Amino acid sequence: MSRIAINKDAHKDCRGFLVATGPSLTISDLDMIKGNLSLSCNKIYLAFDQTEWRPDYYSVIDRLVAQNNAEAIASVRAVKIFSSVIKPFIQDRDDIFWLKDLPTPVINGIRQPKFSGNIAEGTYGGHTVTYTLMQAAYHLGIKELFLLGLDFSFDKSMPANKTTDAGENILVQNDEVNHFHNDYRKKGEEWTVPRLDIQYDAFKCAKAAFEKDNRKIFNASRKTMLDLFPLVQLEDILV
Repeated sequence: MSRIAINKDAHKDCRGFLVATGPSLTISDLDMIKGNLSLSCNKIYLAFDQTEWRPDYYSVIDRLVAQNNAEAIASVRAVKIFSSVIKPFIQDRDDIFWLKDLPTPVINGIRQPKFSGNIAEGTYGGHTVTYTLMQAAYHLGIKELFLLGLDFSFDKSMPANKTTDAGENILVQNDEVNHFHNDYRKKGEEWTVPRLDIQYDAFKCAKAAFEKDNRKIFNASRKTMLDLFPLVQLEDILV
């Protein structure tokens, strides 16, 4: 059970930034949003030696990411929102909020995306940690959520011809082209096949949930293939 509480509507009607780790993300972007409420994920810590910006909330839900980078993940100084599936790799700490992973309904073999507005009750999966963070942002009461570094495209690597315990296909990394940092994945590192189709359906669910409550998600990524959310320029937001 989590020892840290993340109160519902703790940032009610605030603006927030969800920082993903796509190649369009720049250090100057992070410098620009310093001082603003932000949520980020995975290996964003690779930017920390180049910027004073730090996320307020930080999430990891992927088993392989946790297994391969446990020490670095644990050292991130933020409120941590972690999936319970990574518990075997991360020592419990007072700054971790452990999520209950809610099952996504499947009807006639088709996933039925669901969105949780209360992460104390759990979160639904969408094959991306950014979907978890969207649910966290809603729980926190964020009125306008701006996406950064969500390129929504991947150059896949070679198959490893094996799967995770959850049945996800594993790839072996070639040269790093999918993230903001050249060392994000080392050559030969294993990662799971990105399911952009499932992610897209999940993002549609997030969009509907926010708009139903008179809130909004915007995409401020410098480059993106995601066409769901209104595109905005970061410079215009921060005027």
